[in-house]
Amino acid sequence: MPGIKVLDVKNISPTAVVITSTTVIGVVGTAFLTNVSDKVKEQLVDNSKAGLLRFSNAEQALEIFKESPGTLREDLYDILLQNVKSPIIVSVVEITEEQSKLSHIEFYGEPEIKTKVIDALSKLKMAKTVHATKVRIPLCGWFTHDGTVLDALNSYLTGTKTISVANGMTENVASALVWLKIQASPRYLSVPFYRKVWSIFEDKYIEKPYSAIIAGHIAYWDAKHGEFGTCFDHANRAIFNMGDSLVPLFYEEGEDTCDTNIIVNAGGCVCINDEVMGNVLYNFETPSDNSRFNKLETMRYFDLINEESQKALKKHKHRPTTEVLDLARADIEAFLLKSKKAGATVGFEVWWSKRNSSTDISAGILYLDYKAGNNVGVRTIVLQGYATNEYYTVETK
Repeated sequence: MPGIKVLDVKNISPTAVVITSTTVIGVVGTAFLTNVSDKVKEQLVDNSKAGLLRFSNAEQALEIFKESPGTLREDLYDILLQNVKSPIIVSVVEITEEQSKLSHIEFYGEPEIKTKVIDALSKLKMAKTVHATKVRIPLCGWFTHDGTVLDALNSYLTGTKTISVANGMTENVASALVWLKIQASPRYLSVPFYRKVWSIFEDKYIEKPYSAIIAGHIAYWDAKHGEFGTCFDHANRAIFNMGDSLVPLFYEEGEDTCDTNIIVNAGGCVCINDEVMGNVLYNFETPSDNSRFNKLETMRYFDLINEESQKALKKHKHRPTTEVLDLARADIEAFLLKSKKAGATVGFEVWWSKRNSSTDISAGILYLDYKAGNNVGVRTIVLQGYATNEYYTVETK
């Protein structure tokens, strides 16, 4: 077969891959239900389902609400753009056409809306029973600049052992630091500023919180890292539809006095356009003053261990003591060993506690203790350079 043959060009460039995630995102959002079917409206007032709608992913939910002006469709679109197919639970705050046209400042000033948002957030808890789906990241980012809503979110997260993203509406670095100082939750990332981004629904630039793109980003990397994905730091990875911060921030890697690191050192979270990494989530820590549990991956790591341990130990309730003593500890050790092999745990130990007394044991009460260390994401690498004259030599042949 003589001659030079040229085959068709094949694309080997990396392309965006859509990831299927099991991290359930709950979205509290407003919507003027002008083009929503009567069937959907009936579901929204169905008390047996707590008025919640469940969707397999954001794209499916967006098909229902894309013609409904409000915050809901904007959040669903932001999640969709993170290339993740994550289950979505929707809790809708219905608004009027007039309310849908108000600016965010006018809109947020209505006490009625705030009350409805808090009620809608509370309903997300019911997803575990009415849809057999636990919401892992409840979102109401458009409203968390308000202290009352933020308190309600913090209460929700504490009671359900979940995480979220809070978004402030501060106008400069100084006010951002004040906003961050009054927060101490280890369960949500705190973004002090809004962003400006193009809305495909309104065909213009609008101001939006970062909360939904960060939630979608977290769900994506939870799945990308596998079964123990919630145990890892998801910062310094690409994030999409970032837009522009309404407060421009000076950023210089390793410089504590730059705007970005001032915010981060105070426990804030921002998205930046890095010259090497591109648009990324910057920081995975919370404003909590606990230096161990202000790292979100650490909080989620122990949440996972405790939740999975409860599941493993359920079968031992109302079983003979001798049987439980043989098997319960082994079950917890097996799970922790599995997490270690997955890279989530660096070391662990499980033992029957010294608190166990003959009185407690005879009453059917056992104490089982464990200690473990999670694989914390590196925050700082310190490189020390030394200037020397030892390499200045004259070499002769």
